[in-house]
Amino acid sequence: CRRSQCQESSSDGLTMDSIGSSRCKIVVVGDTQCGKTALLHVFAKDCYPENYVPTVFENYTASFEIDKHRIELNMWDTSGSSYYDNVRPLAYPDSDAVLICFDISRPETLDSVIKKWQGETQEFCPNAKVVLVGCKLDMRTDVNTLRELSKQRLIPVTHEQGSAIARQMGAVAYVECTSKVSENSVRDVFHITTLASVRQPHKPQLKRSSSRRGLKRVSHLPLPPLTGRTEQTDPAPAIQKDRAKSCTLM
Repeated sequence: CRRSQCQESSSDGLTMDSIGSSRCKIVVVGDTQCGKTALLHVFAKDCYPENYVPTVFENYTASFEIDKHRIELNMWDTSGSSYYDNVRPLAYPDSDAVLICFDISRPETLDSVIKKWQGETQEFCPNAKVVLVGCKLDMRTDVNTLRELSKQRLIPVTHEQGSAIARQMGAVAYVECTSKVSENSVRDVFHITTLASVRQPHKPQLKRSSSRRGLKRVSHLPLPPLTGRTEQTDPAPAIQKDRAKSCTLM
């Protein structure tokens, strides 16, 4: 992460200051209307945006504390429109992590991950950790979505397909979420991303029991352990089965 006043830099790039503070820049990219803004809005503002408003650039912030170190997240929302292809790279410098998002109910958005977003992120921020995010998990079992896709002889993106693409592109994790139904699944995305960004090799791992309340409500849940599965704590029955395998670390 980036330097500020009174800071010491560790060997892997994580920057800690004298009171144990660090900053992490996360850029979120993906096709238009794939769920990027809803993901950030729910995480940073605790509410789901009911109306779609096209994004060019927008910043969100949140923070929480791990092992007496405060981690400040600076999150950048970007437009997926090709109209902004020449402008979007302005968001990439100094990124610690990139979330490449796709819409589980639109298989073509997963194709774009390989055709467009992988190459763009590698070009402009090759050292950033990449997390592949499948958005709109609730639509995987939506009857209308299944009906419309069946007309094209398609089905929603499966967890196995998402995991395969994540491995192919060298992502550090594959996570699925539903911003509309489950705030917990959204938090999982940023917890896993932050841990992947700040984890230091050859040093003690961050322990779940040491997480403490941060400055925002989004930080109140403890960070999940780095395992291949997340806990089933969601109240939404329709998401329980899929969320049990919604996070895969590569």
